[in-house]
Order: sequence, then structure tokens, then C-alpha cells
Amino acid sequence: MSELRYSFASRVSNLIPSPLREQAKHVQTADDYIKLTYGYPSNQAFPIEKLAKLSDKIYRQHAVEFMQYGETEGIPKLREQLKSRLHQYQNLDVVSNDILITSGSTQGMDLVFKIFVNEGDTVLTEEQTFIGAVNAIKSYGGHAQGLPFDMTSGCIDTEALEATLSADTAHRIKLLYLIPTFQNPIGTSMSLEKRQEVYDICQKHQVMIYEDDPYGDLLYSDIESIPKIKSLDTTGIVIYAGSFSKILAPGSRLGYLLAPKAVFDKLVLVKQVADSFANLYWQYLASQLIDDYDFNEHIAYLRQLYKVKADAMVGALRKYATKDMTFVVPDGGYFISVKLNDDIDSNAFYDALDQRHVGVIPGNVMSAAGQGYERYFRLNFTLPSVEEIETGIQRIAQAAAVAKVKQ
Repeated sequence: MSELRYSFASRVSNLIPSPLREQAKHVQTADDYIKLTYGYPSNQAFPIEKLAKLSDKIYRQHAVEFMQYGETEGIPKLREQLKSRLHQYQNLDVVSNDILITSGSTQGMDLVFKIFVNEGDTVLTEEQTFIGAVNAIKSYGGHAQGLPFDMTSGCIDTEALEATLSADTAHRIKLLYLIPTFQNPIGTSMSLEKRQEVYDICQKHQVMIYEDDPYGDLLYSDIESIPKIKSLDTTGIVIYAGSFSKILAPGSRLGYLLAPKAVFDKLVLVKQVADSFANLYWQYLASQLIDDYDFNEHIAYLRQLYKVKADAMVGALRKYATKDMTFVVPDGGYFISVKLNDDIDSNAFYDALDQRHVGVIPGNVMSAAGQGYERYFRLNFTLPSVEEIETGIQRIAQAAAVAKVKQ
């Protein structure tokens, strides 16, 4: 009997497995493996006691509602709470825009690309970006085109953006996907001046901006929070994406999109096809948490928790690794980006690192083109303990030392 050949759709042929999921299979075999890879929150970040009390409360008050079918847009109370917070703290326009609760922020980008990207269309991104976004673009037959990115300023090259949008093929460019605040994987933030410049260029060329902001609340320095690109939007070209994964729990699978109403209506239609509505239990739980507790106090706790870990990683890098690599100190978020010096053999480095049971994310994995960043790697400081961070950076320094090219 001949082997069955499956006729898969062409849109899945270029997708690559998540490097984190693949590495997880390897990690399970080593007890001393230090995971500086995953974009996971700390296990100490979850307000478990509060959620346990609230869970009993919502079971008594809303059990029938969250066990029934729900509204695609999300439960009205949570949507209004989010609108209120976005208007109060971010000065976002919640009158001409509306909020859709999504099944995680990953679904949000999938829905947006679904309604905008046709086969052969282009979505502009930073050269190094979230691999999940690149895969989502590819899944609709689109092409992710990375723009040059200044790691110090945290901004794409605006001259390159203008030139790209002025080119003859620009009619196939549908969106600009950005993580302007505590960028993944770099960790830097775009200045207000650059945000305005990017917005003005896209507005001039009538290109939509997808502002992905999963880390925006996690500020660790004394600098003031930079206004969102969405706060500059007077013409309806910006879609703003937020998430509960980094500030509550990734297991909630709750995210949200703030979009112009014409875009919102299309998003609701495609979400009805995708899964009808986001998890109702977690929607009620998140809403009750915002109601009964000071959510800003919880965010302040997260900032302090992660600042200690970020400082520990920066301190360890300065102590052990500055001879063979450079890095960008983040003001917030989850990650630090590191670059190996030119006299380090990157392949030998990753082999030595694997032998020492430390996981990092190589730069090529986070590249829109999938190449050109072999000397870069991303470190996560939110999940590991301070002790694991110290040991992990020591092992990274050892791996770099043995991978140095002999002159």
C-alpha cells in the first residue's frame, strides 16, 4: 500500500516551527538547563491568592454567563474597563475606535493580517522582530520585509521607510508592523519624535500601522512613559494591540485590539469564523480583578519584580561578558539583546553554549529575513531566578571564550 500524501495548502509551506517549542523538547532532558530563552513571565508574577478569591465570586455571580455562548466583541464590562484605562493612562481615542477582546494577542495579529494581507502582499517590520508575526504574515501568503533598525535609538530607519513606501511596488505594502515600546528582541523604545515621524510617513502613504504593545506597562527606569503611536492617530491608520499575557497570565489567552470602527467591524466578522469569542471565564475574572483590586498596584509589583532581575542580568553581563560581547540595556520589557564581537565564531559559540546547558534565542531566528544576525542573541530575564541568571551569564562568557578565533 502506497504512503498517503497530504495535499497541504501552499500558505503553510513556508511556516517554521517555534524555536521555543522545539527547544523545550531538548530542555526537558537536562536537569541543569538554564532557560534564558522563553518570553515567559516569572512564576512569582501571578496574583494567585486574589484570583482564587475572585474565582469563587464569579462562579457565584456569573457562572451561567461564562458557561454560555458569549459576544464575539467580548463582555461589555471588560471592554469598557479597558477603554477607560487606555483613555486615562495612554490618552487613546476610544470614541472613534472600538475594542475587540481576542484569544491572546497572537490571535489579534492573525485577525489583522487575515483582513488586510492577500497573496503576494508585503508587511513591513523591523529587521529583528517577533517570529510569530512573521509566521502569521506568511500564513496568508504575505511577505515580511524587514527595515533597517537602530538598536540604540530603538527605531527603524525612517529614510528607508519613506523610500520603500515611495517605490513602484509600494502598492503591495499593506501594513507596518512595529513593537515600538521595549521591542522584542532588542528591548529598546522608539522616541516620541521618531514615533511621530513614522506615523507621518505612513499617513502620507496611507499605510496602516500595527502597534504591538505587550510590554508597554513594564517600565523599570525613571524615564517617563513614551506616548503610544496610537495616541498620535487622527486619521484612523493605527491598530493598537494589548495583552494580558505579560501583566496577568499567559494561560488566560486574553488580548485586545483597539481599532478604527470600520476595521473593528471586519475584525469581528473574522473572529466569528475563528472561534466566536474569547474565553469567558477569564474575561469575567480579569474584569473582576480590575474592579476589586488596584490593578496599578499589581503592575507596580511586576515592575519591581522584573527590575531586580533586569539589573541582575545587566550586572552579570558587565561582570563576566564585556570582553567578548556588547549589549543594550533595556528600560523595560522582557529581553536584552547581545552581540558577539567579531573575533567570536558564532557557530562554535552556540555549540559551546549547548554543551553548557544554556538556552538563548539566536538572532537569525528573530530576523524577518531569517539571516544576517548570527552574531546576535536574545536573553530573557523575567522567568529565571537571579541565581540562574548569574550562572547562565557565566556559562555564556565561558562559551564565548572557547569560541574565540585564534589570531
